[in-house]
Amino acid sequence: MIRSLFSRARNPEERKVRAWCRQVLGITPSDLPLYQQALRHVSAVIDDRADLPDNERLEFLGDAILDAVIGDMLFSTYPDKGEGFLTRMRSKLVSRSQLNILAKQIQIERVMESNVARSHESSVPGNALEALIGALFLDKGFDRTRKVVVKLLHAHFDLKEIEKEDRDGKSRLLEWGQKRRKKVEFVVREEGGTGRGKHYVAEVRINSEVRGTGQGPSKKVAEQDAAQSAFRTMRSRKPQQPRTVESPAPTMHAPRRPKSSGRARGLRPKDRD
Repeated sequence: MIRSLFSRARNPEERKVRAWCRQVLGITPSDLPLYQQALRHVSAVIDDRADLPDNERLEFLGDAILDAVIGDMLFSTYPDKGEGFLTRMRSKLVSRSQLNILAKQIQIERVMESNVARSHESSVPGNALEALIGALFLDKGFDRTRKVVVKLLHAHFDLKEIEKEDRDGKSRLLEWGQKRRKKVEFVVREEGGTGRGKHYVAEVRINSEVRGTGQGPSKKVAEQDAAQSAFRTMRSRKPQQPRTVESPAPTMHAPRRPKSSGRARGLRPKDRD
């Protein structure tokens, strides 16, 4: 009875969140304020409403639940793969860029409370998605959360395509640089932790410019993650490259000058100035 009171939508905003959860997640919230909290960025909490909790604590919880759900999914999906492959696949699926992509594909910004300008690239949508997973876990339990998350992943990502990226990205990038006479460097630094808890961050520098970053529990994993990040960055820049190559094209109009004649425009070439 008490839980049903929490689930009732009392205003248009609450009704919108509830309808979105039904449509996108396939669930009806039992504790609607919990989901609203998950969708509330700290920038939306005004000074005179400090009683409204933001989503940072739920984001912390959702991050842990997401790791467990994806770890479980990959463990079942790839029974013959080793720890290194599984770790790299999980890193790709839970990376900030992937979470932002997924958050935007499910249009989480329609129900978010945030005062961060949406025209700017930020991690706010991905963070809200993690917080939403935390709220879902508290409201529905792990098994239901796992089903919802796995369904979203399969609906919006192609695991086969992500799996193809697992090929030795570092070697491919070094080979790419060698063919194009570009200097490719991997710079790895240890961020913290001890023993199996160590955490590494890697950068890919192409001609001294940082073109990709990655992280992982080992230097090798961090380097591979950084290599894939560099490939994604270069692919995203491809549409702009032909413009710089074709910019000298106007000089090709010179041969057309003899086609212009006095008969065409009533002007002699010497009168054009």
